Amino acid sequence: MNKSTRLEFGVERVLDNRSTIEANVFFDSVVGRGVGLESLPFSAVASTSFDDFVADQQGKAMGVRVVYNRRWNGILSTSAGYAYGTGQKLSDEAITNPASIFKDDVFQTFFGQMKADIRTGTSVSTVFRLSPRATVFAIDPFEGRLAIYDPSLSVLVTQDLPSWGLPIDAEAILDARNLLDVHTGVSGEEGALLLNSQRRMFRGGILVRF
Repeated sequence: MNKSTRLEFGVERVLDNRSTIEANVFFDSVVGRGVGLESLPFSAVASTSFDDFVADQQGKAMGVRVVYNRRWNGILSTSAGYAYGTGQKLSDEAITNPASIFKDDVFQTFFGQMKADIRTGTSVSTVFRLSPRATVFAIDPFEGRLAIYDPSLSVLVTQDLPSWGLPIDAEAILDARNLLDVHTGVSGEEGALLLNSQRRMFRGGILVRF
């Protein structure tokens, strides 16, 4: 059974009428979380005999994060954040020894977000996230601050739709994740391991609330 928990302490300070800054300390633990992986042995490239499997992630992460938020006007707002701490990453030994998939390591993550709320009911949120180390989080360090957790550049567009007199709220959604198709994983002389949950993705739909 996947069980993830977080204990968090933080403070927030209002700098002026348009900007705030917050600092948090978090402690996470995870038991029995399935992480989908793709194994790519270089000897099998010609035959495309790649293997998919699920690894069992158990462990903990802890760290600090700082987030700065600023609203520039009635339409545009921006956020920037940084997180640093210890977590789990894919082990280089996992390519040849599947018993040691994860190992503890230090991580740091940066993100920048720009959001525009247009009077026509359109909302555009653009997020860029950079993680120099391929850390595998059970709970994202910026949980609650971002709508998008995938690496690289992602865009989320929503548009309010008319209700035509019905007791509903409807909106159209266009969601583009990891537009630069950054692959999180490790590689060595024998092959490579890649997370299969963070590939480039596009989806659209209509959300109706009664």
